Amino acid sequence: MSEEAAISRHPRETTAVFGHEAAEREFLSAFNADRLHHAWLITGPKGIGKATLAWKFAKFLLTQANADAGPGLFGDDLPQEATTLDVDPENPAIQRILSGGHGGVAIAERTENEKTGKLRNDIVIDDVRKLTGFYSQTASEGGWRVAIVDAADEMNANAANALLKLLEEPPAKSILLLVAHSPGKLLPTIRSRCRTLKLKALGEESVKAVLVSRYPTLGSEDLNALARLSGGAPGKAIELAELGGVGLYRDMASQLVRLPRLNIPDVHALATRLANPKADAEYRLFVEMLLGWVERLVRQSASGVGINDIMQGESAEMARISATAGLDNWLDLWEKMGRLVSRADAVNLDRKQVIVNLFTSIGALARG
Repeated sequence: MSEEAAISRHPRETTAVFGHEAAEREFLSAFNADRLHHAWLITGPKGIGKATLAWKFAKFLLTQANADAGPGLFGDDLPQEATTLDVDPENPAIQRILSGGHGGVAIAERTENEKTGKLRNDIVIDDVRKLTGFYSQTASEGGWRVAIVDAADEMNANAANALLKLLEEPPAKSILLLVAHSPGKLLPTIRSRCRTLKLKALGEESVKAVLVSRYPTLGSEDLNALARLSGGAPGKAIELAELGGVGLYRDMASQLVRLPRLNIPDVHALATRLANPKADAEYRLFVEMLLGWVERLVRQSASGVGINDIMQGESAEMARISATAGLDNWLDLWEKMGRLVSRADAVNLDRKQVIVNLFTSIGALARG
């Protein structure tokens, strides 16, 4: 399942795509030239809109059922080239897609394990076999058949081999859209049969545009912080907004600017709040941001170039703190912190103690 599906709005429900105009033009050009490849591999970092773009392709194709009906008796209704992938949201086909009732689209994604009731870690062969059945049927609405695999790099070996068979014998007027965060994990034979669209992280202004479209009342300070924390991934920015990420970052930064001293009672209070079982998502986001803070300190120290502040004066504070110990020591600390977080998940360590240990380790190094 995509990173976008983990938040409140499914990619098929998103009406706007930001920052990927070149990919849209490439797909549209292939369509107009009647050279639309049967399989497209959409790659790039998590959260940048790959699944949303795939669904935009699907919506466009599924509203083209009558586009190639041919000229009329007097040749006065020749089909015109499409100029945009945007579609009318009131189109009946779009309404059926949004409700999950359009017979021309199918999706393979991670599904729930019936025995455990939890989401599987990978896409299994039965998920891909559904696509085989889908392609074996006649297009229900006389047009395209579109299948989306989200995310293709989450397939296990059996599922990948089943997908390869689909790629080797594609049905007529069908298209397969593969979303992949790490395309190197895919079989080379799968990659070689696809036309690849490599998407990049978005610029801050594009991320802000996504956020404003979703949260029109968001203040400029929070907007800037979310855009920078997201690393150019709108999906991440939305996750941060939903989980109160800016507030968590401020709580974290308020402790770090005190270095080499820490307010231990405040650290314990914060750790207690995040260790609550109901705060699982917030805990994971917090440790990710804390590790990211140390990583940014290391990068700034190594390059000698100040980072873009998420909180005012942050770059200067990092320069001050990093000077208390050598670059190798900070890099070593960052690696140890990552191992502690991974071990905490693996053996179910006390999360409060994990957070306290992370802070005290930073404090100890900052004291020199």
